[in-house]
Amino acid sequence: MLETGVGTKTDREMEDTMLSVADDAERVEVLDKARHFKRSWIELGEALSRVYERESWVQWGFASFEEYCRKELHLKKATVSKLLGSFRFLQAKAPRVLERAQSEPGAPVPSLQAVDFVARATERGALADDDLEEMERAAFDEGADAPLLSRRFKEVAFPVDESARLDKLRQQLVGAAKRLANLIAEPDAPVPHEVAVAVEESLGRLLDTLDVGD
Repeated sequence: MLETGVGTKTDREMEDTMLSVADDAERVEVLDKARHFKRSWIELGEALSRVYERESWVQWGFASFEEYCRKELHLKKATVSKLLGSFRFLQAKAPRVLERAQSEPGAPVPSLQAVDFVARATERGALADDDLEEMERAAFDEGADAPLLSRRFKEVAFPVDESARLDKLRQQLVGAAKRLANLIAEPDAPVPHEVAVAVEESLGRLLDTLDVGD
């Protein structure tokens, strides 16, 4: 996404760059699509994919593809990764979406965030075939946005590993108990001695229960 807070300046800089490289059609094309990113992310993803494959940034004087995207297009690395990944996902798994976007200019286009959600869910592989088809239909044909997809499919697409959740909770309890024990042990802690002793004993039993070694 274009960096927030620098919209007018960034747009002006990109327009100046377009004028200065007007004889390079490919470079101007990508700059123009980056300026209109929110309306045409699929076109930008396609253009970036082509630039990446051709290594066009080399002849434009940039040390890497990432540097080109950051300095000329004002795109963050994470955004570029999402753009390329989502465009390639549509190429491989839902080419009809790309065909529709090209042949029907007024047709609805799924958002970048929605395609990214479907791509990550597909890669996770937790969805049954019927649920996956339903999710793709919602995103690609009905225009469901990412928040709606998340509400409908997150639990089945990204199931929580119960053992991992419990292990994380145990670690949090251990950390909290140790921090409290250290605070109670401070010489000037404003806690009566008998209370401090009782708390330390309770914390010791808690840590024993959580099977924490020295």
